[in-house]
Amino acid sequence: MLTKTLIVLAAAALFAASCSSTSGAREGDAAGTGGLSGTPGTGGVAGGGGGGGAAGGLGTVDAGSDADGTTCGPNDDDALIVPANLEISLEPGGAGVLDLYALTLREGPDGLDLYAALKNDGAVPACDAALKVQLFDTAGQPLGEWINGLYTRDFYLYTLTDAGATTIAACVGPGEVTMTNISTMSDIAVGDVAEVVYYYSYFALDAVPVDALRVGAVNAVNTVGGTSYAGTVVNDLNTMVSAPSVAIFPLNCAGRPLGIANASDANEVPAGGSWAFQTTSLNTPGVAYAAFPAASF
Repeated sequence: MLTKTLIVLAAAALFAASCSSTSGAREGDAAGTGGLSGTPGTGGVAGGGGGGGAAGGLGTVDAGSDADGTTCGPNDDDALIVPANLEISLEPGGAGVLDLYALTLREGPDGLDLYAALKNDGAVPACDAALKVQLFDTAGQPLGEWINGLYTRDFYLYTLTDAGATTIAACVGPGEVTMTNISTMSDIAVGDVAEVVYYYSYFALDAVPVDALRVGAVNAVNTVGGTSYAGTVVNDLNTMVSAPSVAIFPLNCAGRPLGIANASDANEVPAGGSWAFQTTSLNTPGVAYAAFPAASF
């Protein structure tokens, strides 16, 4: 029987996997840390469900693939890494199942914004995952480091070894794509950044996939502020969920995230029910999108 159990998971008997293997632990290096700000899937909130397994979500049910068949061309708008001269590297000694394949670094209204896409190239789900980045300038000097949770489409059912209770974890399944954003990196210009070093943490759980939340059809809506997204999040569980939310990343034709639009609600969604949403607006609609639902159980 499904119980309402926090999925912070730090107290469970788990095997934790992390790509960071350097000595001298830094904040956020521990896999599955429960207190990460903005981590989907922490504190009883799971991000997952709803569609799409191809890289970047292109051409999948929930992916809003480009209707006119636009193909990628040899320009920055179609690139996987922007700015084009940005060096991306995994922390030395790192290992794991997630591969960062696309990244956007651009100046936003409140500082530097970063949007990243990673794919699980391994054979196990990566649960309660987080991404940490460190920026370096052209002289190789550190500009700072930031962390955020990874949004996921998939839910996995897991039994806590000690308590014997069943809970749901938000995981990046094998072959699946996950995305995140790190915003308001103030006092840094995009031209100051020469290198992004990334590493991530996650739990490798003995868990099985379960149908939970999914995003239904989504439509782009023209607004005064640009483009927003309207659609539904469907609760496929046999129990009520509360505080539904959704994060939608517009994509270029290569699957690179260009921004993020969000929507949330404080109400409950009954078993088999749905929640209608319209996200915040943005001015980078792209040619496709990747949608990641979440809720509290």
